Amino acid sequence: MYSKIIVFFLLIILGVILKKKFDGKSERFGVKSFILNISLPATIFISFISFQLNIDYIFLPLIGILFNFFILILSPFILKLTRLHTNPRKTRTLLLLLPSFAPGISCFPIIEEFLGSEYLVRASLIDFGNKVFVLIFLLGLSFHLHKLTQGIKKKKNKISIKKILKNIFLEPINTVLSISIIMLSFGFNINDIPDIISDFINRLKDTLTPLVLIFVGLSIIFAKEALKEIIPLLFIRAGICLLLIGLIGIAFGFEIGSESTFYVILGISSVSFWPFAHMTLIDKIEKNAKFKKRTFDIQFGLNFLAYSLPFSTILILLFLSNSSKLTNYTSLILFSLVMIILGFIIMRLSSKPFKIKKSNFSEKKKNSFIYFFKSFL
Repeated sequence: MYSKIIVFFLLIILGVILKKKFDGKSERFGVKSFILNISLPATIFISFISFQLNIDYIFLPLIGILFNFFILILSPFILKLTRLHTNPRKTRTLLLLLPSFAPGISCFPIIEEFLGSEYLVRASLIDFGNKVFVLIFLLGLSFHLHKLTQGIKKKKNKISIKKILKNIFLEPINTVLSISIIMLSFGFNINDIPDIISDFINRLKDTLTPLVLIFVGLSIIFAKEALKEIIPLLFIRAGICLLLIGLIGIAFGFEIGSESTFYVILGISSVSFWPFAHMTLIDKIEKNAKFKKRTFDIQFGLNFLAYSLPFSTILILLFLSNSSKLTNYTSLILFSLVMIILGFIIMRLSSKPFKIKKSNFSEKKKNSFIYFFKSFL
């Protein structure tokens, strides 16, 4: 396993070396598009039709949605402790980003390589629940925050449910999921596909892991500014997720092993691009309407995305290299607490004192933490 992890890190380093060759946004976007639209769907398709689906898997999307909601509920408390609530635009940006997950590009290749195709199938179904959450609920939340910021009370959101559902099911990964489930329901499997087609898809599948790891290297940005807020928050977010997984494991009596490793990998995946797309949409609406205030900090959100992917991928690989030392959930919880504390320490040591900005609300009651929490639900 260690030799495979070293190879993975070498691929990331190769990506860092190639940054000058891929200095244009369009070039990096091309690599990402190939991963999300070709390599990843091919991998998921082969994994799905190679296994017999279990009826228990029907609950996996619900697990993804519930975990998203847990992180969303905890997010205001996390931000309050970091004192980032004194910057409303960054706070609202993080409320959308923190509870979102993008396991497809940040951990699916690792799951497939280290845990096998069966776990990749399960991860795909959990990610379907995550997609429902980020595409429907977080879109509604972004409009809600927009109305709160601009003082809009009666105006209704023109959200097309048809368009949202179209985005969910026409995304390549989810399209492949649907096709695979339909094929399995009619009794088709990998043996019923012509050899030429299955070999072609397998060739595409083999490009996933090296491309993703090289892309992680291309995504790494070296900047001191990130130490002030972004890196500490990523540590805190990962620690909170690991803490929840540890507590759930103790509550339900799950054994430490491949099962727990699977959920740990998913729990520390990077944040999703979709909330940023929602924020960009809101920002465009506000510019066209010539609002002076902005609901979200678009540049901060973009920077957070840029650091999240390499941070998550490297953290997952480091976890796998030391997973044998986590012999029980107590050690996992201790590890999560160390990450949370480390995040707060880094933020405290590297950031300057926060300047408290004037609140948007005049009443003292509206400055209370309870109002702050309720205003986002």
